[in-house]
Amino acid sequence: MLEHLGVRWGYVFLRTASRISNEELRDLMVQAVEMYLNGEEERKVRGDSFEGRLHTQQRYEVLGEFGGQRFDADLDTAYGRDTAAFLVNEQTEGVASTMSRN
Repeated sequence: MLEHLGVRWGYVFLRTASRISNEELRDLMVQAVEMYLNGEEERKVRGDSFEGRLHTQQRYEVLGEFGGQRFDADLDTAYGRDTAAFLVNEQTEGVASTMSRN
């Protein structure tokens, strides 16, 4: 039934020692997923306590048993330069599929 809805799902993993808020990190995560779905390579990002860029080289990386496309955030904050990395893992083969990639 779900295959008729075009459901896509997966996981997002975050690696950071960032001092920006969890809410701002969630916003960056959402933007990384949007970029993945839209095939974007770079986006300027801004929050209450940072500005910078979110980008990907469309590399596939592995984290334990999961793999996915890596996105990096280079940020300027009130505390100085900061970084975050997101691994976007899609479990579907694309729109309307129920097959897992892992």
